[in-house]
Amino acid sequence: MKIGFIGFGNMARAIAKGLLNKQLVNREDLLFSTYSAESRQLIEKGWKLKGAQSNQQVVDFSDVLILAVKPHQIDNVLSQLSIPEDKLVLSVAAGFTVEKLHHYLSAKQILRVMPNLNAQVEASMTAIVENPEVSNEQKQQADTLFQAVGETVFLPEEQLNIFIGLAGSSPALVFMFIDTLARSAVKYGMPKDKAVKIASQAVMGSGKTLIASDDSPWNLIDRVSSPGGITVEAVTSLLQSDFSDALITSFDRMMEKDRQMSEQ
Repeated sequence: MKIGFIGFGNMARAIAKGLLNKQLVNREDLLFSTYSAESRQLIEKGWKLKGAQSNQQVVDFSDVLILAVKPHQIDNVLSQLSIPEDKLVLSVAAGFTVEKLHHYLSAKQILRVMPNLNAQVEASMTAIVENPEVSNEQKQQADTLFQAVGETVFLPEEQLNIFIGLAGSSPALVFMFIDTLARSAVKYGMPKDKAVKIASQAVMGSGKTLIASDDSPWNLIDRVSSPGGITVEAVTSLLQSDFSDALITSFDRMMEKDRQMSEQ
């Protein structure tokens, strides 16, 4: 399978790295294009990948085309492309719906794909937007490719804004939680670097435990909370300080901001 990237920024690089690490493709089966000859040459040297002279060259080379350009560039890029109807196009461009992409492309097999920051460590939660025009075989193909950088979920396009809050923006909230935990430990004498490492591992392990468990989050909280112990003291303190309400409010603010931006 030949994979072509139009645009090779941080997200495209994370995807390419995952594909190579999982041995889903060989280096000679990847081709990319970027905004300048200088950028292309630097990537070719650093990544040992072949860069294309034009975006159309990437289209002609690839079995699967990944659009990874910035939203403000996509109008200009797509208007210059000729893409066959049966080419599978995977777009990671934020804000461009399947309908908008159809406006520019003759290709029918289009899937919007939304990885998150954690793709760079192959731990992304990636949404793949359902599109009835795409065959089950091609949906499976997209699913396999993006499992190279983490987990995937198929969603209707109208739920993508919810996903962005839940998985796209939430790493910032998790980093904030980890930093606050670490600073609390520093208050009692632990070095910050060790505190961050401990808190980060605890959060990562807790996520893995929850995914592997049939229990609900609250049942796992009960399992950690011994009667009269220090954990239940922390849990009841957060309940009293409206921790849950603060998170729900932050999510509401994200959804409202998304609504405002979509109306502009």
